[in-house]
Amino acid sequence: MDRRPFPLAAAVLIIGLPAAALAQDPKNPDWPCPQVLVPTLSAASVWDGPPVEGLADDWQRDPKIVALVRRAADDGVDPASLEPDAQALAAAAGEGKDRALTLVFAGTFQTLDRQRSAAIASIERYAQNQRALRDRIAGQLHQLDAAAGDAARAQEIKSEIAWDRRVLDDRRRAQGAVCDQPVRIERRLGDIARLLSGLLS
Repeated sequence: MDRRPFPLAAAVLIIGLPAAALAQDPKNPDWPCPQVLVPTLSAASVWDGPPVEGLADDWQRDPKIVALVRRAADDGVDPASLEPDAQALAAAAGEGKDRALTLVFAGTFQTLDRQRSAAIASIERYAQNQRALRDRIAGQLHQLDAAAGDAARAQEIKSEIAWDRRVLDDRRRAQGAVCDQPVRIERRLGDIARLLSGLLS
């Protein structure tokens, strides 16, 4: 049996990650995505209607607005399907149409912004877990070098490395979907904003 020391330089080969997957923003090592991290959203960046500042809780006082906000924030609901309900709400509000529509946007923005913040936190945890796993594999490689004279221990360490590598690779394959979550939320927010602003006076 070949008991030559396992070179530490082989870590990248064991981990099996392409260089691009290892690249990170040096300013934020917990952000592994190709998209630029924007920590917080501004309502004004997607909404050209009346200002929503100070409306954070007002939208929750009207059951009809709450119901529409819930549907607007549900990624299983096509944004286009919300238009009839938004039109009905606007018609029922009469002269208060613009305020009603603005409240719907305020509630949607608040809800989706929270979802986006949760998605970003999840991505950062993902990056931390990946980094911890790579560090563990690096430590296992050191152990493998030290166990060169113990075939049983060396095989045990190799099995641990193989398992951790599979976990690392499985997570890496999911990275695209993980990183796309905030993007999908932003896109949905933009769709809702355009729909509602199109109904304003």
